[in-house]
Amino acid sequence: MFRLEKFMGKRVLTSSFLDGEAVQAFFTTRDLPLKSGEREDLIQEVENNKKLVCEGLNIPLENLVIPIQTHSDNIRCIEGRRDRGMAKAIPPYLQPSSLLEDTDALVTNEQNLALALNFADCVPIIFYDPVKKVSAIAHAGWRGTVSKIAPKTVEKMVKNFSSKPKDIIALIGPAIGKCCFEVQEDVKNKLLDTIDELYHEKVCNDNYLDLKLINKFQLLATGIEKIDLCEYCTFCQSELFFSYRRENGKTARHSAVVIVRSEK
Repeated sequence: MFRLEKFMGKRVLTSSFLDGEAVQAFFTTRDLPLKSGEREDLIQEVENNKKLVCEGLNIPLENLVIPIQTHSDNIRCIEGRRDRGMAKAIPPYLQPSSLLEDTDALVTNEQNLALALNFADCVPIIFYDPVKKVSAIAHAGWRGTVSKIAPKTVEKMVKNFSSKPKDIIALIGPAIGKCCFEVQEDVKNKLLDTIDELYHEKVCNDNYLDLKLINKFQLLATGIEKIDLCEYCTFCQSELFFSYRRENGKTARHSAVVIVRSEK
């Protein structure tokens, strides 16, 4: 179950699915943008917010990893202070930002390293494996959903860190809802092709689709059993979230943040 809480005085969404776990995860609101997007007036606020998040998480600023997203299905794995996608093994906090370009999902087994991705209608998904202490975030817009970036992120957790899907907890955060997500016929068909035909009526009403539920059905097919799905629609809840569609592309972004804590 999702709930609104305060983090450093700002509203964020958390899930009861992670209560008692050695992880901290939340979805920010308009109170705490970590990317200014098309809002140049928020550039300085975003820089201040990054410092505020790190202060609240008790980590140095360089331990906040935010990639450059492009609606791809590219996934970066950071393991043991080594990034498998790099020619040289260097700590993530020493990486130039160019090394995190074209990346729409992050996976790590690093403790006290915060992963963050940015959203404004697309589906944010946080993953946590409490057995292997692995965390991940995926950015699933309609293109990412068509390319099944969420299941591919699970595959990375399994392949690189020996996670078992039945152990993984998935949080599907705030995104545009079925009430507001109207698509063209070709996009609708591409999205429906990613899930069993049995579910088509549940996710589709004419050309309005439930992007969050499509991602849930994709994840269920991987063997994940613990999935918390947020009911908030970013288009409808304008007081809480940014919406690329509602604001005609001139908007900032809210974020998904996750960090695994070191065991004492």
